Amino acid sequence: MRGISLRSGNPIGWLGFPAIQGANLCFFTGTVSAYGEASHAYFVDGVAINGVSGGPAFTADDGGPRIIGLVSAYVPNRATGETLPGLGIVRDVTHFHELIGQLKSVDEAKAKEAPPTEPPQAATQEPEVKSAAKYAT
Repeated sequence: MRGISLRSGNPIGWLGFPAIQGANLCFFTGTVSAYGEASHAYFVDGVAINGVSGGPAFTADDGGPRIIGLVSAYVPNRATGETLPGLGIVRDVTHFHELIGQLKSVDEAKAKEAPPTEPPQAATQEPEVKSAAKYAT
């Protein structure tokens, strides 16, 4: 993982507009349970109800809060058939920290964009069709 290194047990917070209070920005907290290397996601012991998806998740250190990811899901535990507390999924976005740090302005970023490529030209000639009579026996 690049950027911020969080371990199991580290506290994080996130913001969102839950469906039950859609007009009010709400603050949530939880604890990192694990990091999935393959999925580039934190598994978080904390609630992420409908409407919170897409909200920023962050940690705080001496430098202040730093965004570590975006809330993407809440997976309830239904192992016994009933709905039990589950895990929140926070998609890691720390790989953007380095990229953003390299940009000084939007204009500079636009100037560094690769020009759009032209699609390949379609063939304008009809394929050659051989006479069937030539191959008749």
